[in-house]
Amino acid sequence: MASYESLGVRRVINAAGNASNLGSACMGPEVLQAMCEAAKWYVDMDELHRRAGEYIAHITGAEAALVTSGAAGALLLATAACITRGNRSMLAELPAAAAGRDVIIQAPHRNGYDHAVRTAGVRLLEVGQPDRVLPEQIEAAINADTVAILFVFGETIDRRGEVPLETVVEIAKRHGFPLILDASVVNYPFERLQGFAALGIDLIATSGGKHIFGPPGTGFLFGRSDLVDVCRLMASPIHGIGRPLKIGKEEIVGLVTALERYVDSDTDAQHREWESRVLYMADALGDLPHATVATTTVDEVDRPMPRVRLSVDEEALGSTATQIVECLRQAEPSVHVQRFALHEGALILNPICLLEGDEKLVVQALRDVWRQLGEGSFLPRTGCAR
Repeated sequence: MASYESLGVRRVINAAGNASNLGSACMGPEVLQAMCEAAKWYVDMDELHRRAGEYIAHITGAEAALVTSGAAGALLLATAACITRGNRSMLAELPAAAAGRDVIIQAPHRNGYDHAVRTAGVRLLEVGQPDRVLPEQIEAAINADTVAILFVFGETIDRRGEVPLETVVEIAKRHGFPLILDASVVNYPFERLQGFAALGIDLIATSGGKHIFGPPGTGFLFGRSDLVDVCRLMASPIHGIGRPLKIGKEEIVGLVTALERYVDSDTDAQHREWESRVLYMADALGDLPHATVATTTVDEVDRPMPRVRLSVDEEALGSTATQIVECLRQAEPSVHVQRFALHEGALILNPICLLEGDEKLVVQALRDVWRQLGEGSFLPRTGCAR
């Protein structure tokens, strides 16, 4: 049987959170068992999709829902639905049928994931400046070729100058255009997703791995039933622009099981566990020379997430935060941390994907880096030990 060891793949200590490049999520035994059971039978995939969608719609409060291949797959299907509105000749000709059509996006919301939107064939019409967008700029951009407005939450997005979501919802409704929300990273706490549905947002895309700890390749889309129905017309196994975005029966059952556990989970107990790991790491790293250790309670997208922020006096230490992160990555075992604040000389330790005892390995790896720095045994170019 193949394993990470037999393939020569190293284990990673994940202090970076639900990152796709680190596998997104480790699933619980109930999820794995449900997937194993689902693998034993054949089913009608349309029926399975419909039943899973009904469950997700029920728990989110939306009119309809659809399991997708991650949030990116959901964004592609959502955009295609806004372009075609169910016109079957256009469905068959995407992305060519989208030529000349626009999706409006605020300048600070541009990010790598908007490629999923552009894959449907539309042009992203960027409004405002990276540090300042006005509501009237969004309204002025609306034209005869507009098919939707896109709003994005993301850890690397500077939100200080954005037009807030509630205002964009009002603009979209007043002008009669669908609003697509990229909510991949904001499904914690779960009530936040329910709040988006309550706002009447037309199509909301989120991840099945992040915080939900379902199969990492899954996501789901929820919102208006007419638009979700169009998305289903393009999703695998139906032939359309979404045919490559295949979701297996095991993944669908695994996601629903993960959602059942997520909705019923004791979030207070979970939060206390995260806080315990954060306080342990902060206390154990508090004496590192030329470093300041602090704990935070809210992350870049306003999730109530305790984390450790380790700020480095790079000049006094003689190494940059970026070099330290690289050294951690090359360590044995490899340790990955959040990199959102490296430009400020800081690295962030996120507890949510740490397995039992991993917080001790994170501390040991960081103390090893500082010890090697003190011994002067680092290579000048990489900052890692010889």
